[in-house]
Amino acid sequence: MSIGSELTAARERADMSIEQLSAATRIRTGLLVAMEADDFSRCGGNFYARGHIRSIARVVKADPAPLLAAFDAEHAVEEEKARREERAAVKGPTLHPARPRWALVVGAILVSLMGWGMVRLFTLPSDIEANASKTTTTAATVTTPTPKPTPTVRPTRTPSKKPPVLKTELTLTAKGDGTYLTVRDKKGKRLFQGHLSPGIAQSVTTTGDIRITVGIPANLIVTLNGKRLDTKLYRFTAHPNGTLTKYPSN
Repeated sequence: MSIGSELTAARERADMSIEQLSAATRIRTGLLVAMEADDFSRCGGNFYARGHIRSIARVVKADPAPLLAAFDAEHAVEEEKARREERAAVKGPTLHPARPRWALVVGAILVSLMGWGMVRLFTLPSDIEANASKTTTTAATVTTPTPKPTPTVRPTRTPSKKPPVLKTELTLTAKGDGTYLTVRDKKGKRLFQGHLSPGIAQSVTTTGDIRITVGIPANLIVTLNGKRLDTKLYRFTAHPNGTLTKYPSN
């Protein structure tokens, strides 16, 4: 389980909502939802993120040590990856191809042409010898037509029909004061994350299931495969068959 999932599970075990946890820790609801979605970039740095984790663990009566250890290990890997990318981005010396020396090439061609002209001048036979040696021989040419090959008829292959791919068409529209939102595909790839303002809609179409984490379910309108659905779940999964289920399932 990720750090955000651990925080969500601890809050649910304490039977507390996002609003109640925000009032107890004095941490904004939007920031709490982002942390439960494993987005710690809005904390203002790793120092403040650790402080928020300690505050949440104290309120929900959870041990902060494993959470802090997992946070340090994950972000140490991210920092090392960033340093490697910065070193790889440094450009090496640029090599320019050598340009040909056109003056030398043209001079060599002219010298060759002059030499060939001199050879032809001294080796050309006289007009009398040339006229005497000319003979014209005409030979009849018989052309035998080549039989055309018989075309081979190949049987036509009927392409096999592939099973239809089930797609999930999801539209999330914010109302009221809006809500923070995280959308992932069936492999866990993040498709959208951020605050959805009132009246703004976010549409996602993909194959397979779609996982959604929402900060305030009451401020969200869910339309799945063209059908509007009501839900009060903070974490749920949208399926291609048009149904919603709680995520993670118990």
